[in-house]
Amino acid sequence: MNALIADLLTFSRILAAGVLVWLGLTEGAAALPAAVLVLVLGWTTDQLDGWFARRSPTPTRLKDSDFYVDLIFYAGILAYLALSRFFPAWLVAGFVILGGAAWLLTRKKAVVVPCLRIIDVACGVIIFKNLPVIGFMLLVWAVVLAVVYRRRLAERVPRWWGDLRAAWHGRGR
Repeated sequence: MNALIADLLTFSRILAAGVLVWLGLTEGAAALPAAVLVLVLGWTTDQLDGWFARRSPTPTRLKDSDFYVDLIFYAGILAYLALSRFFPAWLVAGFVILGGAAWLLTRKKAVVVPCLRIIDVACGVIIFKNLPVIGFMLLVWAVVLAVVYRRRLAERVPRWWGDLRAAWHGRGR
């Protein structure tokens, strides 16, 4: 059952990407509160799917696709940001091209992760600027997640740095 829940949570991020694109196309910047809700739900499902997957006796069907689903979700975020004119389309396109080229050249997840964190920070800045109360609540949410996941962060961040260094120096890990 946990594997099914994890897969449904993972799949929900694909739907969230579509909702973000739709919000950008139909409402633009006026939909920011709704877009923030979709973002928070997407970011939360990303945390929860892993929690359920780690507690499942069987592997999830989407285990190998989780990273690609995350990329689809972040593509939806970027589309919303461009369609809503928070960022010019040329900047978003350049960012996607650079991130995509880095991925194609290295095939390393560690190279793409900084791009995703840049998008997270950009969203945070936009939210703080336009919806400061919600921005503060998101900051609290992020701190709570960091505390809850401190052991995983302590394990994964050094591994990510090592993978990033290895990719930079042209070595596979």
